[in-house]
Parts: sequence; C-alpha cells; structure tokens
Amino acid sequence: MTTHQDHTAPTPPRLFRAAGVQVRRYLIVDMNGQTRSLTDHQLSSRRMLLSLHGGNKDWLIRHYPRMVDGKPTDDWDDAAVADAIKRQALFKTYHLSQAAHVRLRQKGLRA
Repeated sequence: MTTHQDHTAPTPPRLFRAAGVQVRRYLIVDMNGQTRSLTDHQLSSRRMLLSLHGGNKDWLIRHYPRMVDGKPTDDWDDAAVADAIKRQALFKTYHLSQAAHVRLRQKGLRA
C-alpha cells in the first residue's frame, strides 16, 4: 500500500557540532524539533539518516542518488547524506551567533 507524499522538499534539519571527550558528537535538531546527539557511527545508519529527514525516502533519492556506472539507481547514497550533514554541522559550528548557542543549550542538555 502506498501513501501520498508531499513532493515539496522537507525542512532541512538544523545542525550543530560539539566535540566530546573521546568521540566527536554532532548535535542535530531534527525536523520534529528533537535535539539528538549523534556519533559518526550513528550517522552511518540508514535508519537514522532516514529518520532525520522525516522518513522522506523520495527526497533523499532525488537529492542524493546512489550511482552505479555513472547512472542513478532507485536508492539513495547513505555516505553522501552523512557527509553532507557533517559538512553542514562543521560550517554551523563556526558561523553560529552566541544567541543560537544559547537556544541550543537548553536546560538539561549537556554539550
């Protein structure tokens, strides 16, 4: 059974990076407004990447298609999605204002 999905692009998650003691962690505010602290290993999970993009597999296929012999397939490239998230998180680390950090670091959130 298929469901009708909106063909508009989902709102991209807001991305932030924080360096942990031993493991680099990426603080990501997903499409639902939930703050997640994820490691590189967790960002390599296809389920996690799909969850961060609101389960919109069609959007991921359209923007990050898996290529075989130079031609796109009917799947998405999980490594490309994870790399894009990490690049955006690194960029946001250096270009956020102090007010944005204050909003992110809410009561009970340690980063």
